[in-house]
Amino acid sequence: MTFIFKRVTILLAFMALAGCSSLSRTSSSSKSAPKNFMVIGYYTPGTAEPESIPMDLLTHVNYSFAIPAPSGDTLIPLKDDSVLKRLVRHVHDNRKQVFISIGGWGIGDGGGEDGRFHRMAERAEGRRAFIESTMQFVRKYNLDGVDLDWEYPDEDHPSADHYVALVQDLAKQLHAENKKLTAAVVSYGKKGYGIKKEAFDAMDWINLMAYDDDYSKDYLAAHSPYALAIQSLDYWIKERGLPASKAVLGLPFYAKKGFGQYGPGYKQLLADGASPYDDFWKGSFYNGIVTTEAKTRLAIERECPGVMIWEIGLDVNDDRSLLRAINRAKGGK
Repeated sequence: MTFIFKRVTILLAFMALAGCSSLSRTSSSSKSAPKNFMVIGYYTPGTAEPESIPMDLLTHVNYSFAIPAPSGDTLIPLKDDSVLKRLVRHVHDNRKQVFISIGGWGIGDGGGEDGRFHRMAERAEGRRAFIESTMQFVRKYNLDGVDLDWEYPDEDHPSADHYVALVQDLAKQLHAENKKLTAAVVSYGKKGYGIKKEAFDAMDWINLMAYDDDYSKDYLAAHSPYALAIQSLDYWIKERGLPASKAVLGLPFYAKKGFGQYGPGYKQLLADGASPYDDFWKGSFYNGIVTTEAKTRLAIERECPGVMIWEIGLDVNDDRSLLRAINRAKGGK
């Protein structure tokens, strides 16, 4: 036990030093964000009232989630669509855009079990039915686009080609109606190869989930340090060939305790006594103001089109706000 404690302590100290070094290299950046720099927030019902979402600090909101039926080829109707309707009204009143995010890690068959997508996409008629169901959903709720959150098509497997066929056909229909198509993808690594280069062209942009990097480890680690943001951008842009103009860097508004264990959201962390400027508190790793600002500046320096957040309902509405930190980093007040 003593050995493990010392190992964890040394690791934390190293991470703190590495983080300070990385942040110091970016803090003096004078490059400002372009006027069209996007701040995209995922939203799940229940974390905040739709009307409380600060649209002056966001450009897009992704409602999460619409879930495919077990067959995969149709979307299950929302049990209560009143929240989505309120969200669309609020976002559009502020002249911003709202997307529907389809899928997610927990689509009903166990964490990360994506058989519904596989069953749908392996058949041309399944893809056609899914696209028609999706377009009906988009039209019904007057949405501006679709965010496909298939986690994840498999590398070296037919599902990677099926994914390409799906997004190419879906993009054609969405773009014909002046709607957009985006996707959420893993931060880096082998699973990312299930998203082939041919899919990049169909997407308006891709949301890099640069967090949750604490699974399958034999030591305690932060799930979303500054170094992971660099690694994720390098993987997708340099190794995979994704245009920087389509790489949206993901930022977490929640904590994890290592080994895949989820911790509190940022709002709850502060209520419990955590500092808004730190990244670790009582066993929970998170991103505070300093790291959030640094990652936003990194996205600007790498000429990314924006940043995205999971999940905006976990923020606070005062000077400790992470959304406000993002706004300051990109040159706002």
